[in-house]
Amino acid sequence: MSKMSTGSVPDSAATTHAPAKPHRRGPLAWFKHPKRAFADLRISTKIASVALVVASVFAAVGVTGLVSIRDLAAQQDYQYRTNVLALSHMTDARSAVGTQLEVVVSHILSEPGFYRNQYEMKIVTTDQRLDTDLVELHKLSLARTEARALDAFESLLKLWRTARDGALAASRSGDRQKATAMLLVESEAVARSVKTRADAVLGQLVESVATGARDSLSSSRDTERLMLLSLVAGAVVAITLSVLAARTLSRPLREAVEVLTAVGRGDFSQRLTVRGNDEVGQLGLELNRTLVTLRDAFAGLKHQAYHDNLTGLANRALLRELLTDAFTRAGPGTHLALLLLDLDGFKQVNDVHGHGVGDQLLIAVADRLRSGLQGPDDTAARLGGDEFAVLLDGFDRPANAYEVADRLLTSISEPLVLPGVELRPRASIGIVLWRGHADIDTLIRDADLAMYEAKAQGKHTVVRFEQMKAMS
Repeated sequence: MSKMSTGSVPDSAATTHAPAKPHRRGPLAWFKHPKRAFADLRISTKIASVALVVASVFAAVGVTGLVSIRDLAAQQDYQYRTNVLALSHMTDARSAVGTQLEVVVSHILSEPGFYRNQYEMKIVTTDQRLDTDLVELHKLSLARTEARALDAFESLLKLWRTARDGALAASRSGDRQKATAMLLVESEAVARSVKTRADAVLGQLVESVATGARDSLSSSRDTERLMLLSLVAGAVVAITLSVLAARTLSRPLREAVEVLTAVGRGDFSQRLTVRGNDEVGQLGLELNRTLVTLRDAFAGLKHQAYHDNLTGLANRALLRELLTDAFTRAGPGTHLALLLLDLDGFKQVNDVHGHGVGDQLLIAVADRLRSGLQGPDDTAARLGGDEFAVLLDGFDRPANAYEVADRLLTSISEPLVLPGVELRPRASIGIVLWRGHADIDTLIRDADLAMYEAKAQGKHTVVRFEQMKAMS
């Protein structure tokens, strides 16, 4: 039991000041304490931040995919416009050279007439094809190595045409043997060189096409990895922000439920932890301030319910609770005593000097009762009017209770000087010891009987109930 001699009431609510309002953090707080800085944001800003991050992730993935698709399309377009077309023209040119070689052989072996004329026309046609293919090849933006190979091919092609024209001239003159010799010695060797060079150019073009395909595939895979990485990173950031935003809502609300549940039980000691300066943080701050106000208000109401308004002493209800508590704690060898005190001639003081002086007298008597108590659990109470009570809890021997009663009687009777009047208060005291068998009502009744016996014996005296009972 807490000490009650000063008229205080035990309060389960600890004195807790509301936390100071957190300050707004500057931009550097985002680098030093990003989690706390995020907690300071408004809830709408947090939700918008999560949505913005998610939208940014999908936008970044979309832009990355679009750029990659455009790059891939550009690479494929370049491959088609350069290497694939070059491959087609070079293949046609090589085929034309091979065709010409066959036509020249047929020209030499044929007689003048229709077939030889057809061979002449075929040679002219394949030459036109060769010229057209070369022109188209020069229009393309070939790589340097491929351009050099094409130049070497053209140089050999000129040699082939020179050797071919010499063989054809010999054939037209009717010198078939010479034409055949020229064809076998010069033209065929040059033709093979032209084909070899054409094959080299074709090989380079094929390798360029293959390299371009591999680069496109690698670019596609890199883009796929980049998009996947962007999605994962964005998902992690979005989930992290979502969890932080959810925690700034769910945790304070859960704590608020716990605090309000405690308030419902009458416990005003719990407080919300203010983690940020957003709406929830401000709500927690104001709720903490409200709890302090409610605690003080309920403490005031409790004090009024258990104390006398005039003197500040415990009232009858608190006295009964303290007696119940003392009975519960009492064990073998425990000494309890109850003193009932009634002022003598108090009605005459009110009638002669007025109720103001009577109230001053009651306040003075209450102060003298407080000053006369020594035990940490002793309590003085005003039961109403000019009737007071004193609970002595935990003295060593019964004689101590009687000594306290005599001392209080002497203290009360000291002169009281008030503005315009001097009073000598007198009182009658009845005292009863608790022997471990009486209930509260019986204890109060016995003390009351002893107090009335004190008044009957001439007032301003102390009567012990045990002594009165022995005499009867």
